[in-house]
Amino acid sequence: MLPLCFWIIYYALYSWFTVVNKETILDQDNQHKIYILPLLDIEERDNYFYWLGKHLEYYCKGLGFEITFANDYTGPAIMIITASGVKELYPKVYELIDNAPKIDDWKFEALKRPSKEVDSDHESPYEFGSFKIKIADLSFQPVKYIKSTGKIYIHIYLDKPRSLRAKRSNPINNKDLKTAMTYILEDLLGEELLYAKIKKFKFYKNNYNRGITYKLTHLKTYLEMINQN
Repeated sequence: MLPLCFWIIYYALYSWFTVVNKETILDQDNQHKIYILPLLDIEERDNYFYWLGKHLEYYCKGLGFEITFANDYTGPAIMIITASGVKELYPKVYELIDNAPKIDDWKFEALKRPSKEVDSDHESPYEFGSFKIKIADLSFQPVKYIKSTGKIYIHIYLDKPRSLRAKRSNPINNKDLKTAMTYILEDLLGEELLYAKIKKFKFYKNNYNRGITYKLTHLKTYLEMINQN
């Protein structure tokens, strides 16, 4: 049986998100706005992201979320609860998802799963605000293997440095690049495999003197190969 404190926090999170009764703090209008979040102005969108994250933090610090919106907003949106690879938080994620209510036009999933296969279209760019990156333009280099943990350090290189461009008024900083690379790796490997096998990565916009590298699309196969040896 789940403890009483869980149900109190659980109710605080999901009652903010759905309609439990007429007195809950989120009405149907707000639920619809979350469904079309990308269409809202930046200030309103950031406000919803803040409160979704805040209620999730009330339940368990360290958890995060990601929302995949339906094309043309005609199908269900998906909210993914993540733990950033912290295994100790996985039970909290599954507990929350297992007890999620049924809400029209929404699905809830535990941990980010890989959405890119080896034969997927890797030419379609990921858009990160002021810049775009294609998986097809990225390569990786294994740097160090830690036998005791089975994890590796890797370097990631941009094969075509000129393809990474941004407006002078909105230059790309290293923090944004690391966030972008983390997102791409999660999409390619899935949250569990990424944090279980990649200890750390560094991203380089220039590829001078990088030595032997492999296309990033083969990273999952490489990880599976070294685990078998």
